[in-house]
Amino acid sequence: MIPTLQNKVNICVIIIMDLYFDNAATTKISKRALEAYNETAMEFWANPSSVHTPGLNAKKKLEEERSRIASLMGITPTSLFFTSGATESIGSVISSLLFTTPGKIIISKIEHEAVASWLSILKQYGWKTAELKAKGGFVDPESLKAELTPDTKFVAIMAVNNVTGAIEPIKELVSVVREYEKTSSKRRIFFFSDSVQALGKIDYNPAALDIDGASFSGHKINGPRGIGMLYLKNPSAFRPLSAAGGQEKGKRGGTENLPAIASLRAALEEWMDGREEKNAAVSEMKKIIVSELKELGYDILSPEKSSPYIISFASKLPSEVFTRMLSDKGAYVSSGSACSNNAKGEGEKILLGMGVKPERARNAVRVSLSNSTTQEECEELIRIIKEC
Repeated sequence: MIPTLQNKVNICVIIIMDLYFDNAATTKISKRALEAYNETAMEFWANPSSVHTPGLNAKKKLEEERSRIASLMGITPTSLFFTSGATESIGSVISSLLFTTPGKIIISKIEHEAVASWLSILKQYGWKTAELKAKGGFVDPESLKAELTPDTKFVAIMAVNNVTGAIEPIKELVSVVREYEKTSSKRRIFFFSDSVQALGKIDYNPAALDIDGASFSGHKINGPRGIGMLYLKNPSAFRPLSAAGGQEKGKRGGTENLPAIASLRAALEEWMDGREEKNAAVSEMKKIIVSELKELGYDILSPEKSSPYIISFASKLPSEVFTRMLSDKGAYVSSGSACSNNAKGEGEKILLGMGVKPERARNAVRVSLSNSTTQEECEELIRIIKEC
């Protein structure tokens, strides 16, 4: 007879709070957005380009979602096109320059690689290029004015920097370009703005700013990955390299990802609901974190006029070491941007472009919040940073 084990084993379980502070890289999809995805995938499964009843129903749903998203953004539905993400939106617009006679393109030194990587390609095709410094994190309108020439065709300056959160003076920069057009170029200069970190997080409307093109990504606002948007003030002024199947009025070929589009709409609705109150709460949490970091002797790299959702500071160790130490304790931040981690040195490049000293740039750490971040999580993050 096998004896029964009488002794009980007491197991002590230590629960470690997961502290996710890398929301500028990606956010967790919300329950509401995921439900919208699943419901749309099940009910509107047909191809929106098909002419049978299920296809026509899907097409109707697609245009309804476009109108609802455009309304939330304060733009017209005809100016909104769906892509796989901001990188595709950016690439499709800049690559279209290859169709035109070479001229001059101006960008800032703090642009995301999705923009900056195009300069070397355009140079091969005879384009003149210029990169504007961003002292203190901001592009000076006067420096843009000094670079404008009669052959300037394209200007790209991001709305909110993904590493420091700096909010660029887009209104003033666009104004400089429009004034130059009146007196010198006699034609429209395409002004593009990578607006990934702006949507829902600052007061931002590309139409009101007289921007020609802007890019957005769903996964930055609790929507799914693989869905993005392209705003075009005048769609007829844009000719993509390939129209493929002619979807999105010939501006972006490929069967539309309708479930992801519906999910993006749901996420944006959720984000915009009570946006001012949410942003104010996040701003207060940012102030607390910045104050604590300063007391600990850390240099804050984010300028005062920056997104409430992004804090960049110089640690006392190389950023890769420091972020790994935090990760081991359950606090997840990033060194520079997520994309920069795949291309070593790009985060540093952005910081150097705004005048940060090399040793501080190498030690840069980014803490990025979401509108669901709690004060308790912020306090715990500071406690762990103190330990490290």
